[in-house]
Amino acid sequence: MYQLRCTKKSQDLLGLKAQDLSEVDSESHVLGNWYMHTFTQERRKCLFFMEEKTLMSFILVGFRKSESKYFHEAFKSGLLNLLELENAPREILASFENAPAAIGFTKTDSRKLVGHMNEKMSLFQDFIHAEGGFEHCDLSEITATINRMPQRQLGWALSVEALNDLFN
Repeated sequence: MYQLRCTKKSQDLLGLKAQDLSEVDSESHVLGNWYMHTFTQERRKCLFFMEEKTLMSFILVGFRKSESKYFHEAFKSGLLNLLELENAPREILASFENAPAAIGFTKTDSRKLVGHMNEKMSLFQDFIHAEGGFEHCDLSEITATINRMPQRQLGWALSVEALNDLFN
């Protein structure tokens, strides 16, 4: 089961109330705990996700509040796209494809990780803007570039290296 640590803004977008939130648990899956935030760019709602151990991140563009009932599938699809982009081993992809899209929602619990999340989210926004907006940018390339930037929290390693270390 995945656990999403949601900012208040993302809780509101998904229509989550206090009683819908679980207690924060330690990670029970290789890539189980994610931080989630939302931003608007070019009048499109974007969902930003960052994994807590590796700081791997991706975005989903064009999410609408009315699509909240399909959120589980959208998140799982975005995660699978990220793993395919990073050339995850076939057996890892198969395990994620076959895993249920069960998600538990919690509040954020680390100011440090919220800071990293905001920084990476700003990078996505800046890259999209610099490349001429959604119409002209390549989100896969932007995602790959951001996940290949050295991260101080990881001892200046790359997020993609931390991901590969988890899989090995």
